[in-house]
Amino acid sequence: MKHKYLVIALLLMFFSICEAKALTVGDCKVLASFKLSSSLDEEKYICKGKEFGKNIDEIYYSGEGSTIKLNKANIYYFSNYEEYDITLNITDSNNISLLHIALSNLKVTGSGSLKFKQNSFVKKVINGEAVYQFEYDGKTLINSDKKIYEGTTLEFADYYETLKEINDLPDEYDLENFGLNQVVDYTKMTSVTVTDSWIDKHIDTELNVSTGDGFGIVEYVKPKETKKEEKKEKEENKQLETDNVILISDKELKKKYELKEEDLSDKEVASKVEEAISDKDLISFYDVSVYNGKKLVSMKNGKYVIKIKISDVKGQYENYQIIYVNDDGEIEEYIDGVVEGEYIVFETSHLSQYGVIGTPIDIEPKVSVIEPVIDNKINVSNIFKVMILLSIVIATIILITFIVIKSGLLPKKKKRKRRIA
Repeated sequence: MKHKYLVIALLLMFFSICEAKALTVGDCKVLASFKLSSSLDEEKYICKGKEFGKNIDEIYYSGEGSTIKLNKANIYYFSNYEEYDITLNITDSNNISLLHIALSNLKVTGSGSLKFKQNSFVKKVINGEAVYQFEYDGKTLINSDKKIYEGTTLEFADYYETLKEINDLPDEYDLENFGLNQVVDYTKMTSVTVTDSWIDKHIDTELNVSTGDGFGIVEYVKPKETKKEEKKEKEENKQLETDNVILISDKELKKKYELKEEDLSDKEVASKVEEAISDKDLISFYDVSVYNGKKLVSMKNGKYVIKIKISDVKGQYENYQIIYVNDDGEIEEYIDGVVEGEYIVFETSHLSQYGVIGTPIDIEPKVSVIEPVIDNKINVSNIFKVMILLSIVIATIILITFIVIKSGLLPKKKKRKRRIA
């Protein structure tokens, strides 16, 4: 039993050692690091949940959780670290010459603008500790093999005695005597150009986004107050119309676009469709498309409302449905539509061959033969019941009269005696 607990303890110890930790500098859990205008500036760290700047010159701080505010920032580079997803709350104009985003996402909010360039800048970190090159008296420290020494601050303290002899360092170790330059991990560097797809993958924002010359721009644009006439014109630019079909687009359509309807009712494809809907009628059948001059416009993966006129047949059918017919003349989808005035209306994501089908209303009058027979039976039955009841009443009266007479209950008439003169 003791061996079992020992194995579990060793496994937990192994995983805790192997687990990659976030970059820490002292008691700072680093959300991001940055340098101002040039690479010679001292690197500064932004700690998770700790205020960094208090005056107008030090404008970078994470006041709440993982939010960093930037205001009129002009940064040489800005880098965030893979454990934390951070939010940049921007005000006014901000520029970042070199932006490195690790495996985390960068969310941008606020009412300003941010222009940045993504490059391959990657810092080297070992088990959550930054790796540095150390400078003393203007010279970079080297190893016994004459190569530049690189290590964490803990490794540097342990290795100090050896480095002291090689680099002629002070007898007593004091980290403040040395300049620290965090090492770039060249093995992980890849050339990246800012594109729309790159921004979609790495930048989470509801602000306006644009790209150009390898730069990405995220900015807040204040909505313009449009006049009613301009608003109406924009709504018109989202709608195209023919004699029998109306197309309404979710997005604005170009003014040169023209909606075309090709009546397929007399085509061979219509006969094939009618065989598949033997119990319904094919009311109308159109190939709906949009052209820019003589060029067919691809209208796929959009959001469209299509209205097809049914005023000529309205009231002749119990219900209506839309069918989407593919190029082979096969019904690929049945779509429920809504009747609005003279049209049946439905939503779709693409333009193609659409038909309207309906179930005819049976207008022949139905003659009921059963009901009169049932009524006659009911009348004869009622008459029969009345006759029986009347017979019983008459028989009862006769019986009562007979009994009364026999019992002598009726008064007898007295006979008058004649007088003899």
